[in-house]
Formats: sequence, C-alpha cells, structure tokens
Amino acid sequence: MILDQEDRDNAVRSLLEKVSDVYKFMNEDGRLIEIPTMQELYGKMARQTLECADFIVHYSETKSECESSALYCHSLTFSVVFFTGKRLTKNVLKETTVVIRNYSNALDALMQQFRDNAACSTVLKVYRIGKSWLQIHSNLN
Repeated sequence: MILDQEDRDNAVRSLLEKVSDVYKFMNEDGRLIEIPTMQELYGKMARQTLECADFIVHYSETKSECESSALYCHSLTFSVVFFTGKRLTKNVLKETTVVIRNYSNALDALMQQFRDNAACSTVLKVYRIGKSWLQIHSNLN
C-alpha cells in the first residue's frame, strides 16, 4: 500500500510537470493563438490544464488530511468500521490512479492534436504558396 501511494504521488508529480509544460508551451509564443484553426484547440488545452491543476490541488489537500487522520483510523476498535473504511480507501485510491492516468492521456492527446494541426496547417500553406508561385511564374513568362 505504501508503494502504491508512492507510485500515485510520482504520477501526480509527473502530471504536474506535464501541466507545467503545456502551460509554458501555450504562453511561449503569442502568435500561435492568432491562427484561427488553433483557437478552439487552445481553449480545450486551457480548460484541461485548469482541470488538472484543480485535481492536483485537491489531491494534495486530501492526501494531507488523510495522513493527519491516519492515527485515528488505526485506533478504531470496531473491525467492521475499519475493514469497510479500508475497502473504501482502496476503491478511492484505485479511482485516483485512473483519474491521474486519464488526465495525463488527455493532455498528451491535446498536444498531439496541436502538433497534427500545426503540421496540416504548414502543409496547406506550403501548397498555397507553391500554387501562387506557379501562377506568378507563368504570368511572368
């Protein structure tokens, strides 16, 4: 259980780093937001980043509360309450791991969409420039 908690903490730390990277990327160059095809994706990335940040804040608050009340949980004399609490804790922890994974995957997918959109936009612009160049070249001859 302690190793599972350490794995979860590392996953949250990794998620925090990913949120930070996405935030830095979005603020790195103000010109990207000016591209009309990127504006909707920027909005999605911003909402997902805020949602992840909110989760991380609540995760750390909840973890602190659980750690401070751990002594109380261990001192319960009613085994039914203790084992029920233990089962509930396992389910919550498993769900937390899934939530962390889902947030991480969502950020990865949005960044990939951004890269795909940027590549597609670049190809279209190169095509239009090439087509325009051919027209200009043929008009000069």
